[in-house]
Amino acid sequence: MPAPAGSKRNSHGPSRKARLESLLRREIASTLQALTDDPRLRVVTITRVEMSGDLHEAKAYWTALGTRPERRQAEAALAAVRGRIQSAYAKSVTTRLLPILSFAYDENEQKRTGMDELIRKARSTDPDQGTVPTPPAPEPKPEPLHPE
Repeated sequence: MPAPAGSKRNSHGPSRKARLESLLRREIASTLQALTDDPRLRVVTITRVEMSGDLHEAKAYWTALGTRPERRQAEAALAAVRGRIQSAYAKSVTTRLLPILSFAYDENEQKRTGMDELIRKARSTDPDQGTVPTPPAPEPKPEPLHPE
């Protein structure tokens, strides 16, 4: 049904944006996998892609295993192959303009890893060294309605 006259209807609804983000994440990840001739890219994982509201910009968030210097090397490698990746996903994207790609390190992943490490350290101080899961507390027995 057409939108009423004078109303502003966003033709780039959230479902289209979400589908495009998912498509780009898959395309970028598979292209990076194909670029294994650069060892700096072997440790990179694309965690998510976020599109601008007008679908003209795509920001790919990534993480990498290794040390901080290795992460900086991976960042440089991503910058070097950005054009090749954009060319690779151009065949799959059906928008009027090709989204311009940028990369950003995923700080959320770093925070999750840090939280996991804190939990591991806390569990290691348990008497069982964190190897045995804590059993659920027993359910309380209901009290009788009429005490005898």
